Amino acid sequence: METHAHLLIAPSIESSDLAANLKNESVDTSHLVRSSFGIEDARELIQKSMSRGWEKNRRFVIFTENITDEAQNALLKLFEEPPENTIFYLIIPNSSILLPTLRSRLIASEGQKEAGGTPEATEFIKMPYGERLDLIAKLAKKDPDTLKRLVLELGKLNTANQNVKRSLLLATKYISNRGASKKMLAEELALALPGCWVAGLQGFTTRVLPKI
Repeated sequence: METHAHLLIAPSIESSDLAANLKNESVDTSHLVRSSFGIEDARELIQKSMSRGWEKNRRFVIFTENITDEAQNALLKLFEEPPENTIFYLIIPNSSILLPTLRSRLIASEGQKEAGGTPEATEFIKMPYGERLDLIAKLAKKDPDTLKRLVLELGKLNTANQNVKRSLLLATKYISNRGASKKMLAEELALALPGCWVAGLQGFTTRVLPKI
């Protein structure tokens, strides 16, 4: 049987396009769910996938909102040359958190798209800069988890503006890292996003506003 490492874009295992029989753990299916997937998690996955005693094909389902560069580099060889009869399914909210080297080793399921944005994210990019910063300050103080989810949703925006794209990648890449300032990342992103109109997060279009 061919071995593969698959990529699925979804906000959770349950909402992904993963086959129904893989959405729950079983004798031959293991789940690793982490808010942030680090080097120790990568080592755990490598060790488990190399262990003996499996009677059937082995399947590992990994869900994470963020995966560190160190962990991604550790998984390169595993995903490129997985153990015999082993299949990996990596499920993440958006593909911007992946290094190009790891992304090249993953097979995206046909028709996979970035998960749709939330109404909160749509409203955020319509706000004037002052209102964006006020909201960030409020969430950073009272609801940092919501602030993190907002940044991840904003990371799904599509834009040809390279400066905006760079800010989106930076914010979504580090927002889940332990010790990272969610407030500072969100503020930089808020100021980087230009004045714009949207028909939805999938069709993000930037507009240069006339100077007053």
